[in-house]
Amino acid sequence: MARYVTRKRNGRFAVSFPPHVMALVTNLAGQLEGLLDDDRPELRRLFPTAYPDDPERDAGFQILARSELNDQRRGHVDRLQATADDDTLTEDDLTSWMLVVNDLRLVLGTALDVSEDDIEIDDDDPRAGGFETYHLLGAVLDEIVRALEGSLGR
Repeated sequence: MARYVTRKRNGRFAVSFPPHVMALVTNLAGQLEGLLDDDRPELRRLFPTAYPDDPERDAGFQILARSELNDQRRGHVDRLQATADDDTLTEDDLTSWMLVVNDLRLVLGTALDVSEDDIEIDDDDPRAGGFETYHLLGAVLDEIVRALEGSLGR
């Protein structure tokens, strides 16, 4: 099977996702960036509970941490969008891609109520496109993680 992300000898990464995949990822990344300050239920997995037994303490944590987390996420989205047309990426660029694609999967998976159980969706199900996108994002994430695995422990 052909790889879409491969490590080069110089430590950079060659990237060759099909244009329609990159267009989808960059479009969704832009949509995510626009939603970060909203209080939508599908964003809940981006901001997990830090203190499940202390709602007051958790609320304080969320107020303090959310802005910083959103700033980091926006930085990663900006980096992905700035490098989306590049044929080679640095490790930091690819790490930003990984974080954004993971966030997109979390949000979409929450919106679709994805669970550990593998369910089959009929083509005429109104959620079919969402599940197709969710699985495509999973494949993109897998490619990125496999390429970055060689960077661990360096």
